Amino acid sequence: MKRILIGVSAVLGLLLVFMLVRTLMVPAPAVEAAAPPIAVDADFAARHLSQAVKFPTIPSDALVKEGEQGSALDAMQAWMDTTYPYFHEAAGPEVFGKSLLFTWIGKNPNVLPVLVLAHMDVAPVAPGTEKNWTHAPFSGDIADGFVWGRGTRDDKGPLIAFLEATNRLAQEGFQPDRTIMFAIGHDGETGGSGSAAIAKALQSRGLHFAWVLDEGAAIRNEPYPGVHKPVAFLSVAGKGLLSLELTARGGGDNAARLSKAIANVANYKFQSGLDDIQRAKFAAIAPLAPFGGKFVLANLWALNSVVLGGMEAVPDSAAALHTTMSPPIMSAGGKDAARAIINFNLHPRDSLKTVLAQIKSAVGDPKVDVTERKDINSEATKTTSVTGPAFTHIAGLIKSTYGVPVAPDMSAWATDSRHYLPIADEVVRFSPYHEDQADGARLHGANERLAVSDLGQAVSFYMRLIQELK
Repeated sequence: MKRILIGVSAVLGLLLVFMLVRTLMVPAPAVEAAAPPIAVDADFAARHLSQAVKFPTIPSDALVKEGEQGSALDAMQAWMDTTYPYFHEAAGPEVFGKSLLFTWIGKNPNVLPVLVLAHMDVAPVAPGTEKNWTHAPFSGDIADGFVWGRGTRDDKGPLIAFLEATNRLAQEGFQPDRTIMFAIGHDGETGGSGSAAIAKALQSRGLHFAWVLDEGAAIRNEPYPGVHKPVAFLSVAGKGLLSLELTARGGGDNAARLSKAIANVANYKFQSGLDDIQRAKFAAIAPLAPFGGKFVLANLWALNSVVLGGMEAVPDSAAALHTTMSPPIMSAGGKDAARAIINFNLHPRDSLKTVLAQIKSAVGDPKVDVTERKDINSEATKTTSVTGPAFTHIAGLIKSTYGVPVAPDMSAWATDSRHYLPIADEVVRFSPYHEDQADGARLHGANERLAVSDLGQAVSFYMRLIQELK
């Protein structure tokens, strides 16, 4: 027995030495120096974002009456036309229903164009939660260094930052070297039919993009426990989307039956775990971590469960590990039925077919029908290489604007860029602002806001993006 214990101790000792060596092999953090800042009047941009937030562009199938979103979109588009006249004159737009496509022709017709995406619509405010807002959801109040209101982060903040940048450059007579197109969807929160129509039209014209930039991860001020230096996350893949309609029929208890089915679905646990993207992300973060964190991240092969436990405890980071469910949208069903729409953001390990089967099983009630809303569903996207031109170019812009390191990540939700995958070499996703851990809950919850200083830097980011296109 003594020999066995000695042998076990020797093996454990060697294992510890091996893990320590791996920890010591983690490189020192790179020094990321920002370029000289571009002078931007952030307060001026904030006033425009404030005005944009006041348009209640909630999707028409999400708790608003038919036609209300259309009126808000029309009003917002008229406001954009007036507010950003130089960009409108230089680049269009073409109109696709309620969505817009701008084309800013570049000097060099022999290189592939690029595409930047945003959307005008915003997530609904859940009934009864209005009282939880410090400032009313569509007030657009500017207070305490923030612009407050639904859509400030998702996605009107980036939209306004891009328009501020392009309008300024167009006013100065600037013309990009490479053609850049800008698609603004009207229903990115509910499937992106506007972007789908634009993508289909462009495909019919034989157009192809070198890369597409869409909304995605942001700059996290505390990207990992013990790491207090901001890191920008540039998403190289996006989740799929499965939209399901649950319908309870056959009696006066339809609402209760539907509520139970939704609860069963919400409690369902999808397979979870680290994938190659998350491992690459942690490899980029490891140099910034204190020794204990560095030890864990350098030895994920042995300490995988430690990292998983920490990520699962935070909803924002847990979303990168598995398929997730968005809050249900209740739909009018009449006296004979009760309906709800639930969207699922599919991790690449899952598929439309497997998740549908799992949800039907989780509902567990033959009187609740589960049907696909097939027109907007899509599988998870392919992964863009971190050594390819899109990641390299956008990561360089992030470093020069913000002076922070960049790590790959996966977008936690399905975005409009999935419609452009057939006509793009690469797709990356980034939202140009900082976020604390609490900001994740603000995105579709109460007290959504964007720092005025973040808005100014976002304008600078988009200006560099356009100016440095080659």
